[in-house]
Parts: sequence; structure tokens; C-alpha cells
Amino acid sequence: MRAIIRKNLSTLKEELTTYSKSQRAFIFFAMLCGFFICCEYSLIRPVCNSVFIAHYSTKFLPYAWIAIVPVNFLMVSLYNRLIPKWGSKRLFVYLILVVMATNLFTAFFLEKIPGLSFAFYMWKEIYVLLMFQLVWSVIHANVNIKKAKYLYGFFYGVGGLGSMLGSAFPSFFAVTYGSENLIFLTMPVYVLLLTVYWKMCSFCQGDVPNTEREEHGGFLHGLKLIRDSRFLIFALLIVVFMQMITAVVDFQFNDVLEHVFHDMDVRTEYSARILGAMHTITVAMQFIGTYVVIKWMGYRNAHYFVPVTLALFGGLLAAFPIFPIASLMFISCKSLDFSVFGVVKEMLYVPLKPDEKFRAKAVIDIFAYRTSKAFASVLIILVTSLVSSHMLTWLNIAICCIWMFSVSYGMREYQKVAKAGESL
Repeated sequence: MRAIIRKNLSTLKEELTTYSKSQRAFIFFAMLCGFFICCEYSLIRPVCNSVFIAHYSTKFLPYAWIAIVPVNFLMVSLYNRLIPKWGSKRLFVYLILVVMATNLFTAFFLEKIPGLSFAFYMWKEIYVLLMFQLVWSVIHANVNIKKAKYLYGFFYGVGGLGSMLGSAFPSFFAVTYGSENLIFLTMPVYVLLLTVYWKMCSFCQGDVPNTEREEHGGFLHGLKLIRDSRFLIFALLIVVFMQMITAVVDFQFNDVLEHVFHDMDVRTEYSARILGAMHTITVAMQFIGTYVVIKWMGYRNAHYFVPVTLALFGGLLAAFPIFPIASLMFISCKSLDFSVFGVVKEMLYVPLKPDEKFRAKAVIDIFAYRTSKAFASVLIILVTSLVSSHMLTWLNIAICCIWMFSVSYGMREYQKVAKAGESL
């Protein structure tokens, strides 16, 4: 294990020597951006989930995921129109200011305004993806990933450290101070995020390309790019598969959690501690595990790792449908989503054209990412109403099997795109 860590660090050091001083500074501040985004999300997520369940119960989670779809559509359309007009820097600053304002408003009026917890849950699901999209788009535009074979893993790893820090606050202070009061802790995190993002942008080679006319920048333009590319369709499908599985696992975990812990603040603490364990495993996977998987299996075969692993854990949950196994399934699903899957998925975008990296990627990573939960929600409602919640596990196993069959097709398309542009 130590040998792997030393080799990883040595490889990263060698790669960084090929960059200029300003490029290394850009990478450093980009990693800090990921750190603070993950820190805030890990702090707010257990709070938001617990408050939602306290007001509506787990049964309403699928309806919230369905309600996100039109909001998601509007946000992606707005993003794709504003990014060529404003550029990533200005858009990111405005987004952070809006998020800070909504967090403060929610903290003060959560118990006074009916439906605010529902709206805040939906907003939380969207704004974090917008922040990540803006940061990753700038990274794609400014880092020569052709040379950086393992840099993506470290980007995700530093973000994982932020997640560990963020989840520590609700893990230990939710019962003492109350779940709603923890929302105020996001304010200093956002101030630090704005600072490091501004520093990152000062070392950019350039902002997000804005040469396209505004009328070409809407949601339909990004959708057209995907429609015209078999490779982008594959990238879309694996995001849909991953998020459908995640939604089902999320529902199963929260359903059991609601029945085991009836107090809202105790539920917040337990879910935060589960997330803390998940983030610890995620960081290990990001710094070590992802490297081992890609090195051992190769980039092409690494795409099989996540669906095969999730299918195996799904089989375990089907055989032993108990709370500890449900928690284990939740941890494994989330840790793989934020490590191996995240890295291999981001690497798919490397050989794409700038317009595909920003506009098509936004549709996939923001709209499809959350809309997939709506598809899963419909299935959850149907399965739990007509059969039983136990059948949801078999639904996940079926999705994993379809995912595995699609990889061979997708990798053939990837090779074509890589030959046309720059390869990994």
C-alpha cells in the first residue's frame, strides 16, 4: 500500500514538473475549489435530507425528484445561455451569491414558511452540480490532461477530504445545536470558495469560450450536440444508469433510516456519520483505488468495474435485506459514484471539442444527472405500490446488467473520438 502511495505521489510530481508555475498554481486552486464545494455539500446534505423527511417523510422523496425536472431544465437552459455571454468567472460569482442568500433565507424561515424545506431540497440538488460544472469546465479548458494521467484522481481526492471535513459538523453537532442552525456554517465556506475560485481564475489561460452567438447557446443546442454524437449518447447513458441506481439506493437507505431513528437531529447525526464513513472510503479510492483499478484493468475495462461491483452488492442486499447491509450498499454506491465512476466519466470528455465540453456536458452532468432521478422515482412509486420495496434491489441489478452491455459499444465510440482529437 505504501509503495502504491509513493508511486502515485512520484507520478504526480513528475507530471507537475511538465507544467509552468502558473499552471501549477491553477491546479492547486482548482483542487481547493473542489475541496470547499464538497465540504459545503457534505455539511448541508444530511441537514437538508433530515429536515425534508421530518416534514414530508421518505415516501415523498420520489415526488421531489420528479419536481426537480422542470427546475433543472430551466437552470440548464439559463446556464447554456449565460455561459457564452458572461463567461464562467462572472457566472460562478453570481451563483455563489444567490446560494448564500437562499441558505440564509432558509435558515431564518425554515420553520415559518410551509413548503420551504421542499423547495430547499430541490435547490440543493441543483446548485452543487452547477458549481461543479463551472469548475470542471474551466479545468478542462486550462489543464493539459493528455499529460496528466492521474491528475483527475487527485482532483477528486482533495474534494473527498473536503467532504470528510464537511460531514464532521453534522456528525457531532446536529443534536447539540439543531439541524437548521448548521445551515449558517455554510457562509464562511462560501467566502473561502469565492476567494480560491478568484485566485484560480487569475491563473487561467482563458475563460470559457464565448465565441458562439447567444441563440446557439440554449438547452436545445446542447441536446442537439448529444443527439448527433453516438459517443455523447453513451456518456449520457452511463450517467443515467449511475444516478438511477443511486436514487433507488438513496430511497432504500432513507426509508430504513426513518423507521429506525424517529428524532430528526439524531437522524441527521447518523446519516452524517454514514456519509463520513463513505467519504473516508471515497478518499482512499480517489487517491489509491482508482489508480489501481485503471492500472490493473486498463481504462476501457475500468468502465465495467462500477456496474459489476454494484451488482454484487445488490445481490448481497437482495439476500440479506437488513439495515446494516442497506447502509453498506449506500456507502459502496456513493463512494464509487464519487471516485471510480467520476474519474472515468470525466476522462471521457478529454478528446471532445470545446462546445461539447461546455454545452453538451452541462446537459449531461446537470440536467440528465438529476432528471435520471425522476425516471427512477416513477419506477420506485410503481414498484412500491404494485409489488414491494424489496424488488427495488432487483431493479438495480437489472440496470447494472444493461450498463455492462453498453460499455463495449461506448468504448468503440470513444476510440473513434480519441483518434479524431487528442487521446488520453
